[in-house]
Amino acid sequence: MREGFAERKKIFICDEIVTVNHLAHLFLAGRSADSLIGNLAGDFVKGALGDRFPPGIRDGIVQHRKIDAFTDAHPAAGAFRRVLTPEHGHYARVIADMFFDHFLACRFDEYAGESLEVFLARTFATIDPHAETLPGMLRVLYPRIRDERWLESYREVAGIRFALENMSRRFSRRPRLDDAARHLADSRKELERRFEEFMPDVIAFAREVRFTR
Repeated sequence: MREGFAERKKIFICDEIVTVNHLAHLFLAGRSADSLIGNLAGDFVKGALGDRFPPGIRDGIVQHRKIDAFTDAHPAAGAFRRVLTPEHGHYARVIADMFFDHFLACRFDEYAGESLEVFLARTFATIDPHAETLPGMLRVLYPRIRDERWLESYREVAGIRFALENMSRRFSRRPRLDDAARHLADSRKELERRFEEFMPDVIAFAREVRFTR
Protein backbone atom coordinates (compact mmCIF):
# COMPACT_ATOMS: atom_id res chain seq x y z
CA MET A 1 0.00 0.00 0.00
CA ARG A 2 1.51 3.26 -1.17
CA GLU A 3 2.41 5.92 1.42
CA GLY A 4 1.58 3.63 4.37
CA PHE A 5 -0.80 4.16 7.23
CA ALA A 6 1.47 6.48 9.23
CA GLU A 7 0.89 9.36 6.83
CA ARG A 8 -2.84 9.06 7.34
CA LYS A 9 -2.46 9.85 11.05
CA LYS A 10 -1.98 13.48 10.04
CA ILE A 11 -5.46 13.77 8.55
CA PHE A 12 -8.01 15.81 10.42
CA ILE A 13 -11.48 14.30 10.31
CA CYS A 14 -14.03 17.09 10.64
CA ASP A 15 -17.06 16.95 12.89
CA GLU A 16 -19.42 16.94 9.90
CA ILE A 17 -18.46 13.44 8.78
CA VAL A 18 -20.96 10.94 10.11
CA THR A 19 -20.69 7.90 7.86
CA VAL A 20 -17.58 6.62 6.21
CA ASN A 21 -18.53 3.84 3.80
CA HIS A 22 -17.10 5.72 0.84
CA LEU A 23 -16.40 2.60 -1.21
CA ALA A 24 -19.95 1.31 -0.94
CA HIS A 25 -21.44 4.62 -2.02
CA LEU A 26 -19.14 4.86 -5.04
CA PHE A 27 -19.96 1.26 -5.96
CA LEU A 28 -23.71 1.95 -5.73
CA ALA A 29 -23.51 5.18 -7.74
CA GLY A 30 -23.96 5.50 -11.47
CA ARG A 31 -20.92 5.84 -13.71
CA SER A 32 -21.33 9.55 -14.50
CA ALA A 33 -19.12 12.13 -12.80
CA ASP A 34 -22.15 13.82 -11.24
CA SER A 35 -23.49 10.58 -9.76
CA LEU A 36 -20.10 9.56 -8.38
CA ILE A 37 -19.43 13.01 -6.93
CA GLY A 38 -22.88 13.30 -5.40
CA ASN A 39 -22.79 9.87 -3.81
CA LEU A 40 -19.30 10.46 -2.42
CA ALA A 41 -20.19 13.97 -1.25
CA GLY A 42 -23.18 12.76 0.74
CA ASP A 43 -21.07 12.46 3.88
CA PHE A 44 -19.78 16.02 3.50
CA VAL A 45 -22.98 17.92 2.69
CA LYS A 46 -25.58 18.61 5.36
CA GLY A 47 -28.97 20.28 5.41
CA ALA A 48 -31.39 21.18 2.64
CA LEU A 49 -29.86 20.96 -0.82
CA GLY A 50 -31.97 23.56 -2.59
CA ASP A 51 -30.21 24.69 -5.75
CA ARG A 52 -26.68 24.59 -4.32
CA PHE A 53 -25.57 21.85 -6.71
CA PRO A 54 -26.08 20.87 -10.34
CA PRO A 55 -29.03 18.47 -10.75
CA GLY A 56 -26.87 15.38 -11.29
CA ILE A 57 -24.79 15.97 -8.17
CA ARG A 58 -27.91 16.78 -6.19
CA ASP A 59 -29.46 13.49 -7.34
CA GLY A 60 -26.32 11.66 -6.20
CA ILE A 61 -26.49 13.24 -2.74
CA VAL A 62 -30.16 12.34 -2.49
CA GLN A 63 -29.35 8.76 -3.49
CA HIS A 64 -26.64 8.63 -0.81
CA ARG A 65 -29.13 9.77 1.83
CA LYS A 66 -31.75 7.28 0.70
CA ILE A 67 -29.21 4.45 0.83
CA ASP A 68 -28.22 5.47 4.36
CA ALA A 69 -31.88 5.42 5.42
CA PHE A 70 -32.42 2.07 3.71
CA THR A 71 -29.37 0.66 5.49
CA ASP A 72 -30.52 1.93 8.89
CA ALA A 73 -33.87 0.18 8.43
CA HIS A 74 -32.67 -3.10 6.94
CA PRO A 75 -32.92 -6.12 9.28
CA ALA A 76 -29.59 -7.63 8.22
CA ALA A 77 -27.79 -4.32 8.72
CA GLY A 78 -29.45 -4.03 12.12
CA ALA A 79 -28.29 -7.52 13.06
CA PHE A 80 -24.79 -6.57 11.85
CA ARG A 81 -24.75 -3.54 14.16
CA ARG A 82 -26.06 -5.54 17.11
CA VAL A 83 -22.87 -7.60 17.08
CA LEU A 84 -20.99 -4.36 17.77
CA THR A 85 -23.44 -2.49 20.02
CA PRO A 86 -22.70 -4.26 23.36
CA GLU A 87 -19.13 -2.98 23.35
CA HIS A 88 -19.41 0.17 21.26
CA GLY A 89 -22.92 1.55 21.81
CA HIS A 90 -24.02 4.26 19.39
CA TYR A 91 -20.62 4.15 17.68
CA ALA A 92 -21.65 0.80 16.20
CA ARG A 93 -23.09 2.55 13.15
CA VAL A 94 -19.77 4.21 12.27
CA ILE A 95 -17.93 0.93 12.80
CA ALA A 96 -20.47 -1.02 10.76
CA ASP A 97 -20.03 1.40 7.84
CA MET A 98 -16.30 0.73 7.85
CA PHE A 99 -16.82 -3.01 8.11
CA PHE A 100 -19.25 -2.99 5.17
CA ASP A 101 -16.52 -1.38 3.09
CA HIS A 102 -14.06 -4.01 4.30
CA PHE A 103 -16.22 -6.92 3.18
CA LEU A 104 -17.05 -5.19 -0.10
CA ALA A 105 -13.37 -4.51 -0.80
CA CYS A 106 -12.47 -8.12 -0.02
CA ARG A 107 -15.15 -9.48 -2.37
CA PHE A 108 -15.32 -6.68 -4.89
CA ASP A 109 -14.85 -8.89 -7.96
CA GLU A 110 -17.83 -10.98 -6.88
CA TYR A 111 -20.22 -8.04 -6.59
CA ALA A 112 -18.87 -5.74 -9.30
CA GLY A 113 -17.63 -8.17 -11.93
CA GLU A 114 -14.29 -6.35 -12.05
CA SER A 115 -11.34 -5.83 -9.75
CA LEU A 116 -11.28 -3.10 -7.15
CA GLU A 117 -8.22 -1.61 -8.85
CA VAL A 118 -9.95 -1.35 -12.23
CA PHE A 119 -13.07 0.15 -10.67
CA LEU A 120 -11.16 2.76 -8.69
CA ALA A 121 -8.92 3.71 -11.63
CA ARG A 122 -12.01 4.43 -13.74
CA THR A 123 -13.83 6.15 -10.88
CA PHE A 124 -10.94 8.47 -10.00
CA ALA A 125 -10.31 9.25 -13.67
CA THR A 126 -13.96 10.32 -13.90
CA ILE A 127 -13.87 12.50 -10.78
CA ASP A 128 -10.38 14.00 -11.26
CA PRO A 129 -11.37 16.72 -13.77
CA HIS A 130 -13.77 18.07 -11.13
CA ALA A 131 -11.42 17.78 -8.13
CA GLU A 132 -11.07 21.55 -7.64
CA THR A 133 -14.83 22.08 -7.40
CA LEU A 134 -15.86 19.17 -5.16
CA PRO A 135 -18.33 20.06 -2.39
CA GLY A 136 -17.18 21.01 1.09
CA MET A 137 -14.43 19.07 2.84
CA LEU A 138 -14.48 16.49 0.06
CA ARG A 139 -12.33 18.91 -1.95
CA VAL A 140 -9.63 18.58 0.72
CA LEU A 141 -9.93 14.87 1.44
CA TYR A 142 -10.50 13.51 -2.07
CA PRO A 143 -6.81 13.72 -3.14
CA ARG A 144 -5.85 11.82 0.01
CA ILE A 145 -8.52 9.17 -0.51
CA ARG A 146 -7.15 8.68 -4.03
CA ASP A 147 -3.40 9.11 -3.61
CA GLU A 148 -3.00 7.35 -0.27
CA ARG A 149 -5.20 4.51 -1.47
CA TRP A 150 -7.60 4.52 1.46
CA LEU A 151 -10.20 2.39 -0.27
CA GLU A 152 -7.72 -0.28 -1.33
CA SER A 153 -6.45 -0.41 2.25
CA TYR A 154 -9.90 -1.43 3.49
CA ARG A 155 -9.25 -4.98 2.31
CA GLU A 156 -6.83 -5.37 5.20
CA VAL A 157 -7.88 -5.49 8.85
CA ALA A 158 -4.92 -3.22 9.58
CA GLY A 159 -6.35 -0.66 7.16
CA ILE A 160 -9.73 -0.72 8.87
CA ARG A 161 -8.10 -0.45 12.29
CA PHE A 162 -6.15 2.61 11.18
CA ALA A 163 -9.21 4.25 9.65
CA LEU A 164 -11.15 3.68 12.87
CA GLU A 165 -8.30 5.14 14.91
CA ASN A 166 -8.46 8.29 12.80
CA MET A 167 -12.25 8.41 13.09
CA SER A 168 -11.96 8.27 16.89
CA ARG A 169 -10.35 11.70 16.84
CA ARG A 170 -13.49 13.44 15.60
CA PHE A 171 -15.37 12.50 18.76
CA SER A 172 -14.88 14.57 21.90
CA ARG A 173 -14.75 11.44 24.09
CA ARG A 174 -12.04 9.88 21.92
CA PRO A 175 -13.55 6.37 21.88
CA ARG A 176 -11.21 3.52 20.99
CA LEU A 177 -13.01 2.61 17.79
CA ASP A 178 -9.91 0.81 16.53
CA ASP A 179 -10.48 -1.84 19.22
CA ALA A 180 -13.53 -2.94 17.23
CA ALA A 181 -11.28 -4.31 14.48
CA ARG A 182 -10.93 -7.50 16.50
CA HIS A 183 -14.51 -8.36 15.47
CA LEU A 184 -13.25 -8.86 11.92
CA ALA A 185 -11.58 -11.97 13.33
CA ASP A 186 -13.66 -12.90 16.38
CA SER A 187 -17.11 -12.29 14.82
CA ARG A 188 -16.22 -12.54 11.15
CA LYS A 189 -18.51 -15.41 10.26
CA GLU A 190 -21.61 -13.72 11.68
CA LEU A 191 -20.75 -10.30 10.26
CA GLU A 192 -20.04 -11.67 6.80
CA ARG A 193 -23.30 -13.63 6.81
CA ARG A 194 -25.25 -10.46 7.57
CA PHE A 195 -23.29 -8.59 4.88
CA GLU A 196 -24.23 -11.28 2.35
CA GLU A 197 -27.91 -10.93 3.29
CA PHE A 198 -27.79 -7.16 2.96
CA MET A 199 -25.80 -6.55 -0.23
CA PRO A 200 -28.24 -7.88 -2.87
CA ASP A 201 -31.02 -5.78 -1.37
CA VAL A 202 -29.06 -2.52 -1.23
CA ILE A 203 -27.75 -3.07 -4.78
CA ALA A 204 -31.31 -3.52 -6.03
CA PHE A 205 -32.49 -0.50 -4.03
CA ALA A 206 -29.74 1.75 -5.39
CA ARG A 207 -30.57 0.70 -8.94
CA GLU A 208 -34.23 1.48 -8.34
CA VAL A 209 -33.41 4.92 -6.94
CA ARG A 210 -31.21 5.76 -9.93
CA PHE A 211 -33.76 4.73 -12.53
CA THR A 212 -36.92 6.12 -10.93
CA ARG A 213 -35.89 9.75 -10.49
